Amino acid sequence: MYGDIVRMSASEFQVVNEAIAGHREVDEHALAAMAVLQDRLERVKALGGGFSGIGFSSDVRKLQQNKSLAAVG
Repeated sequence: MYGDIVRMSASEFQVVNEAIAGHREVDEHALAAMAVLQDRLERVKALGGGFSGIGFSSDVRKLQQNKSLAAVG
């Protein structure tokens, strides 16, 4: 079951990792990848138990925040 989530999101992981590393722009594609991963994360967290405390790394949160600030400014 969990393997399917990772397998389906492999390209999204790659896109976000490249954005974190500075190898690609944080563009619409990267933001869409983050949105897909956010959706998958919420599904995993809904399973409860030990999954409820998981979240994105500080690097991903920083990318999301910086892009949100740029959109507002």
